Amino acid sequence: MHNNPVMAAWRLGHAGKIMTARQAVELIHEGATVATSGFVGIGFAENIAVALEALFLENQEAALRGLGQPRNLTLVYAAGQGDGRHRGLNHLGHPGLVKRVIGGHWGLVPKLSKLATSNQIEAWNLPQG
Repeated sequence: MHNNPVMAAWRLGHAGKIMTARQAVELIHEGATVATSGFVGIGFAENIAVALEALFLENQEAALRGLGQPRNLTLVYAAGQGDGRHRGLNHLGHPGLVKRVIGGHWGLVPKLSKLATSNQIEAWNLPQG
């Protein structure tokens, strides 16, 4: 429990329940499992995905050497969360950011699909219906 990043952040003075998207994604550590919700663009936390992508890209050089965070995430989602081009989970379609995806409706997340079909990430498809 003492290594929990949320608890550590609270001890550092971030005790409020409200934080920016950037502050939230800074709590995600390497190898963490991240679950998202929503369908297409409804109910999806777009600002969190944008902040996560931005943090990863800022640290990309270090991440490629195995040093930066966040990286090697496991992503879990049930329904298509994207616009088929750039929005939604497509923000996470960078080599090294996601290691494993357990998801459904891959057609809306072509950037993740490309990583899966090129064996750059481990991909599991949730059964539909």
